[in-house]
Amino acid sequence: MPAPTFFIDIDGVLYGGSAPVAEGPSVIEFLRQQGSGFLLVTNTTRMSQQEIQQKLTGLGYRVQDNEIYPVSLAAVDYINTRYGAARCFMIGDASLETLFAERGHTVVRTEEPVAAVIMGLTLWPHFGEIDIARRLVNAGAEPIALHADPTWPDEGVTRIGLGSMVAALEVVISRPITLIGKPQPHFFTAALERAGFVRENTIMIGDSLNSDIAGATAAGLKSLLVRTGNSAAEPLPTSCDWELPSIAELPGWYQTQFGS
Repeated sequence: MPAPTFFIDIDGVLYGGSAPVAEGPSVIEFLRQQGSGFLLVTNTTRMSQQEIQQKLTGLGYRVQDNEIYPVSLAAVDYINTRYGAARCFMIGDASLETLFAERGHTVVRTEEPVAAVIMGLTLWPHFGEIDIARRLVNAGAEPIALHADPTWPDEGVTRIGLGSMVAALEVVISRPITLIGKPQPHFFTAALERAGFVRENTIMIGDSLNSDIAGATAAGLKSLLVRTGNSAAEPLPTSCDWELPSIAELPGWYQTQFGS
């Protein structure tokens, strides 16, 4: 069979906080040697594609910008397809605003007519933004959240995630919020199209049962759970194809499954 291709989550799989997972950089090199394509897929909204690449480089990984697909890019792709150049009210950090502006969209932070309300993670969210978002959605703007993860890790501190903001807006509007990132099946489909991978030949490597494994299963991908992050102690569901203690064990597993 052809060499498998991989989607690989980043935080909790390739690094934790400010340290790389043991042997992580060498595993990426191993995949290159095997001719197995990979795309790093992440729900982070607080770092741009370039900032993620720079962080990984600083941790010893050799990856290019086009080998990283953050949910922020998926959100831009969605807006481009649905609206073309759009005016958007944004809740999120500066890197998200910069990305949308660079791709031709007008980003506003004040209450004025917009096509969409974009919700990305921000360190200190406040209800004033949710209050504005509610009125804009009721006036016709589409509510779009990059994901609904309940928490996120921040250098050893677990903080409330974008899911809390999504829930706050959901209870005061009458239409559903469009979710972009993992575990939404269309995120994986968009990643397949971007990478040129074949669905049946692609394996999702992740540390979250809810985001990575459940999402991959719903999208028709195979899945491999590593126990170095969010789901370190949770029971393995029958829908998950494989598990490893860490991505460090991937070369041995790969050779067993697919030959050297």
